[in-house]
Amino acid sequence: MNSPYRKTSDNTWIITVQENNETKELYLEFPPDALDQVGWDEGDTLIWEELPNGSFSIKKAVDDKD
Repeated sequence: MNSPYRKTSDNTWIITVQENNETKELYLEFPPDALDQVGWDEGDTLIWEELPNGSFSIKKAVDDKD
C-alpha cells in the first residue's frame, strides 16, 4: 500500500482521504512529523475549513476555558 500522505515542502503535506472498509467512515491519517510540528495530539478537536481557492485548512480548536 502507498503512503496516504506525501510531504511537498517543510510545512505542507498532501493527505489522501481514506475510508474504513467496515463502517464506511472517512478519515485522514496525519504524518507523525506534521503532528509534532503543529503540536496536535490524538483526541484534539480540529476545525476543517474550505478556503476560497478550493483547498482546505485544518486547525486545532482553541479551548475557551482559560
